[in-house]
Amino acid sequence: MSNDDRRTIRFWRPESPSVTGMLRVEHEDRLKTTYAENYTLVVVYAGAFDGWYRGGVRAHVAGSLKLKEPGEVHRDLRVYEPFTLQGAGIAPSLVAEAAEAMGLRGSPHFKASGFGPGERASRLAASMHDALVREDATEIERASLIAETLSEVLGSEPSPQPGASRAVRRARGFLHDAFAHKITLDDLAEHAALDKFHLVRAFRSEVGLPPYEYLTHLRVSRARELLRRGIMVADAAQAVGFCDESQLHRHFRRIVGVAPGAYAKSFSPSRAKLPTSPKTRARREDMVLS
Repeated sequence: MSNDDRRTIRFWRPESPSVTGMLRVEHEDRLKTTYAENYTLVVVYAGAFDGWYRGGVRAHVAGSLKLKEPGEVHRDLRVYEPFTLQGAGIAPSLVAEAAEAMGLRGSPHFKASGFGPGERASRLAASMHDALVREDATEIERASLIAETLSEVLGSEPSPQPGASRAVRRARGFLHDAFAHKITLDDLAEHAALDKFHLVRAFRSEVGLPPYEYLTHLRVSRARELLRRGIMVADAAQAVGFCDESQLHRHFRRIVGVAPGAYAKSFSPSRAKLPTSPKTRARREDMVLS
């Protein structure tokens, strides 16, 4: 199959209101000049190429992040290997909100035109793109990753906010109280009394997980309690806030290591084993030997 047959490009708009549109280009080997309409975060998944932007040349390789601002021109100079990339345009109002929360004045600008493989911004953007295309990703997961990625690529490093630790404690308390219900990042930020861009960073820093992943662990933990009590898997999934049994199954297996059904069976009465005394074990061994 020639590369002409493999080359594809697709445009769509995801469910997230913060994203104006997305595109995915696969196996591209042609040089192009593009004009950016929005703030766009582009993740490179495969291949390698050189690109020109504002008089400078930057190499884009698998795992890297390319950033575009509205009204700017980007021109490909050389393709070393057919590349695959995915871009997400972010709503200008959200970018402005993030810049204001971080104390940036004037028109928002990315602090660099791109980031290399392994850098925090690149890792966050890749997770954000994954959540945007994954059907079972929750609204709070998508919103958290968009907010955290924006806070990483905009301006300078955000300064610590007074009362951030207190805000994180309030956020955790809210998640514990409302884990079975639909929770949005805006709801969480309002309850914590801290803007969502600082909250997601402070939460990850203090807790070790972003808010959406902490919520998932919390739901799985509550599901384990219900399963040990004999509650059916489908009922447990609904009771703890998962949209269906399959979503519980995926997260439960990832976090616990086994499927929820297998976990529940290990606590069923038929699997229970009573402790035996040394004399009882000896009698059983004699019976086997005889």
